[in-house]
Amino acid sequence: MKKALLLLLAVMLVGCSGEGTEKKKEEDVKKDEVVKKEKVVPVKFEEVDPESKATVEKFVKKYNVRVDIAKQNPEEGIEIAKIPEPITSELNKEEKILSQTLLDTDFKKHKGHYKIDAKYNEDKKIIGYNISIEGIPATELSENGEEWAEGITSTMAIADALGLNIDKYDEESDIAFDEENYTYTDPNTKTNVTFLYADWDLGKFEIKYDLSK
Repeated sequence: MKKALLLLLAVMLVGCSGEGTEKKKEEDVKKDEVVKKEKVVPVKFEEVDPESKATVEKFVKKYNVRVDIAKQNPEEGIEIAKIPEPITSELNKEEKILSQTLLDTDFKKHKGHYKIDAKYNEDKKIIGYNISIEGIPATELSENGEEWAEGITSTMAIADALGLNIDKYDEESDIAFDEENYTYTDPNTKTNVTFLYADWDLGKFEIKYDLSK
């Protein structure tokens, strides 16, 4: 009996110890979440540097015009989403980084998703744009790659809206396929374009457009 009681007590102590560990883990996770939330500070678009605000609004209008053109082209027949106007999305400041989501949407025809962000410095001045795309893996693409067409068209719409040399952009994007991280400078605008293709085979890639200072 004594041995049975001691064994039972040992089991209970282990259980209590495990429960305490689990509670501590939960508390630590909650603390981390609170700290993370405290680091992210929302900034209203109205607070952006006036010149930068006008630049972003102009970019959005040009992008949306490119979207309309893509819809009207029967050869392309690709429909992509417009960036909502007027711009009302807030900026999120996390440490020294300011980012603003302009568009966050799924592909209309195929399985996939893409997101366009505007980037600002600490003075709330526009410094560039990012597009991140996630589609089906490259091994599952059809011969013409139409499953990624919406994401690719969106990147071209950004390049066009920024006034980049499209022929050069297309040429450099082909070169970038053999690299995980490839950057070139646009001859028209001096914008630095970076292709991040490390997860290309998985259907995930990102392009950064860093404006000239």
